[in-house]
Amino acid sequence: MQPPQNGNIEFTTEPSPPRKGTNTFRVKLTDASGKPATGAQVTVTFFMPAMPSMGMAAMRTTATLTDEGNGLYQGTGELGSGGTWQVTISAKKNEQILATKQMNVSATGGM
Repeated sequence: MQPPQNGNIEFTTEPSPPRKGTNTFRVKLTDASGKPATGAQVTVTFFMPAMPSMGMAAMRTTATLTDEGNGLYQGTGELGSGGTWQVTISAKKNEQILATKQMNVSATGGM
């Protein structure tokens, strides 16, 4: 069962779309009423499943974002490959999940 969502996540990257190598991840976190949510622990995890036919192991990158104030969280992470990544964003405060978001993101650059 999904926990109730108490917030909303807007996710952006720089560059956009992200690329193989170092990227900046930004999350705009707002509470249920639309106000900026501060003081949360925000993580962004990029996961790419193994592709045995191409000789590639699974890849995972997790970035812990810094609270920049006014509901904006930012951090950097390294993507080991271009291609489609499964992204999970989680925002917690006082061990309570404020919001989670899952999506697919396509990164540029070769394997």
